[in-house]
Amino acid sequence: MAGPMPENFIILDLSSSYGALSVGTWLASAMWGISSLQCSAEADSALLRYLITFLWLFDTGNTILCMKGNWKVLIAEYGKIANLFDVQKFAVSHRSIQAVVIFVVQMYFIRRIYTFARQTFIRSNGAKLGGYFFVVFMSVLAGWQIIGLIVYQVFGYGKPLATLSTTREIDLNLSLRGAAVATDVIVALGMLFLLTRGSKNQFSQTRRMLQRLVVVTVSSGTATAIFATIVLILIAKYPNDLYYTIFEYSLCSLYFSTLLANLNTRDFVQGRGKNGSVLTTSGFQAANNNTNTLVLQSTNHGGVRVQEDFESKMYP
Repeated sequence: MAGPMPENFIILDLSSSYGALSVGTWLASAMWGISSLQCSAEADSALLRYLITFLWLFDTGNTILCMKGNWKVLIAEYGKIANLFDVQKFAVSHRSIQAVVIFVVQMYFIRRIYTFARQTFIRSNGAKLGGYFFVVFMSVLAGWQIIGLIVYQVFGYGKPLATLSTTREIDLNLSLRGAAVATDVIVALGMLFLLTRGSKNQFSQTRRMLQRLVVVTVSSGTATAIFATIVLILIAKYPNDLYYTIFEYSLCSLYFSTLLANLNTRDFVQGRGKNGSVLTTSGFQAANNNTNTLVLQSTNHGGVRVQEDFESKMYP
């Protein structure tokens, strides 16, 4: 009778490395599915459709690279101890794609804030200068996630796993995640300020649209900020481990989903009915129910019609 199989003499606990990477890959795959289900742009402009396609392809590539980062160690060359101490290139390469997606999404919202502020509040030269400064500052803050990542990968790409635990790499990683959190928080607060300020002295229909947009903006901006903050905390708390990848792997799809959610809630924000008709109140009417742009109309005492193109301001 055959005896019991001999036990492996080398037993390793990979919870802090490939355990975290595996969980992160599962969550990233689930988040990719959620973002893919939201892709719908039949009524949008060609430029916006191209943007969504571009981001979806990058998001898909990011998920594939996350999977391939684990495949060699846990499947293709399972049991090869030397692989456990090397940085898998696919696991690092995904961050380049992720950084591009996050940068594009954040710049979209930065542009939205500036466009809405310029068309609604900015009148004086000083205000215009402040608007330009805001765009430049936020662009640099968001752009650091790409520039800093290049420096991070120059020192860490293809190097032993211990390289990622050096003070230089940890500090760079913290600065990248800190920039993401700061950008998300400033964007959310900026939109909240403009929308709450814009809701004053507005017609009831416009005010309700702004209130609905506040809900969408705060909820979507909070999700990315919370995830990025958790990643930042885990890097600071466990600098020598990879626990942060549990949430970091999902950031690409999460940011993409945030953009899609904001685009897909335009009917909700504008108060459209299920059949595409616009919900109106006394004194207002939709210029054309078949278009994606809601135009509010009112008549003043001089008989002059005042029109507000809400969508052109909030969805440039």
